[in-house]
Amino acid sequence: MEFGWKHYFKPTPKRLRVFGDSLAAAGTFGASIVILNGHPLAGTIIMIVAVFGKFISNFFAEEPKDNE
Repeated sequence: MEFGWKHYFKPTPKRLRVFGDSLAAAGTFGASIVILNGHPLAGTIIMIVAVFGKFISNFFAEEPKDNE
């Protein structure tokens, strides 16, 4: 697995894609609960962290495999 700016538009490995999507879903759910409980700043911070984590997961790509 490689990390880099040039890998953003390359396919993301399945495990990282699932992790990023799960992070975004959990962050959205958690932020909604926190905001509804009267803490909008904490909810906003949780949402920003979740979106940033999902964004970062897109910079990973599979290592090129040797064709033998």
